[in-house]
Amino acid sequence: MKQNIKNIALTVLCGSLLLSGCGSDDNDTVIIETGPVKTFNVDGDVAKVVNKHDVFTYPMMSVTGKMVTATTLVFTPKGNAPQGGWPIVVWAHGTTGAADKCAPSRLALASPEKQLIMGLVQKGYAVIAPDYEGLGNDNVPHPYLHLTSAANSILSAIHEARKFYGDELGREWSVIGWSQGGHAALAAAEYQKALLGYKFKGTVAIAPASYLAETLNYGMGVANQYAGSVQTLPVAKQIAGTLYGYAAIVSSGIKAANPTFNYNQAFLADKVDIAKNAELECSPQVAEKFRDDIDLFLSSSSNGGFSAYQALQPKFLLDADVRAYLSENLPAQNKITNKVYVYQGTGDTTVPAQITVDYLLPDLIAAVEKPDHLIFRAKPDATHQTIMTDYTSELVDTVDSLMKE
Repeated sequence: MKQNIKNIALTVLCGSLLLSGCGSDDNDTVIIETGPVKTFNVDGDVAKVVNKHDVFTYPMMSVTGKMVTATTLVFTPKGNAPQGGWPIVVWAHGTTGAADKCAPSRLALASPEKQLIMGLVQKGYAVIAPDYEGLGNDNVPHPYLHLTSAANSILSAIHEARKFYGDELGREWSVIGWSQGGHAALAAAEYQKALLGYKFKGTVAIAPASYLAETLNYGMGVANQYAGSVQTLPVAKQIAGTLYGYAAIVSSGIKAANPTFNYNQAFLADKVDIAKNAELECSPQVAEKFRDDIDLFLSSSSNGGFSAYQALQPKFLLDADVRAYLSENLPAQNKITNKVYVYQGTGDTTVPAQITVDYLLPDLIAAVEKPDHLIFRAKPDATHQTIMTDYTSELVDTVDSLMKE
């Protein structure tokens, strides 16, 4: 899906100006009437280093062509903004879930995001952290891992925030994202030219989600290896529950973009109700429901063991809607003109290093304009969590170096 940059630019423009000529009318508008800014509660550590800590509400165009309400967190440093405004770093969050209560603006700021945002603010950057389309808006579903929705969520947040905050925010920006946010950061890099009048500096993608079908197959293979002994069976269930949970959230994303999609196109009939929890619960709870179901399955002595458990339709990857969504929303489909740093832990079972190296990196090599614009940093034995927690300072420094080039 090589979408024209002009189309994305029109989406940002429509979202910011509420133009009636952008294909939206009163029947297509899903706007929540709220004030544009509310204070986002932070703890004492954060309060010491930030000035503004806001939840900012604004309009944007959805993937279905409707005007919807969107939300973003905005953090600014202490003191007076420099001439030209605080340069902007976008923080693209990892998977929290598809339910509105999972929007970061509705949750407490916690590690490792807390340390990252504090580090960036202390370096002199305003941090804009969008919830993404549909999160934080009770009337709109979240199109999880939808490439242009993710890009538009980031570009619209920047454009609308600067319109509201004025010269306090600058026009130079970069983006850093983790997992789902790594996917979103790469999407923003592809479509950044749609944000007219700004200077894009580059991207840091941490364990970026990509090639979901291959990730699922690889991850389940790893889970089956761990299932071979009683001692490691809990690890197998942990991995499997996470992967099935992500498959459920992806299904909710397909439905958000294509309301005719049904969960039974991906999941077995007796697992559909579990998968539908993706619309109601956050990602840890969705994963836990699948782990509970695995435990129930294993409690039967005649079930054939862990490897016999099935939640997905045997040929779900051949379903036309699933296949189209997965292929159309792969990152690195358009030319990327600025530097891209990719951080990947070799011990990651959620976004396996093999998927990033074998599938995503070749696409990025083809997408970047210059060979030295792609910098891959593998971290030995780092997991999906420790790639963030153990390398926060390095990640902040990498963003800082991008912004200063």
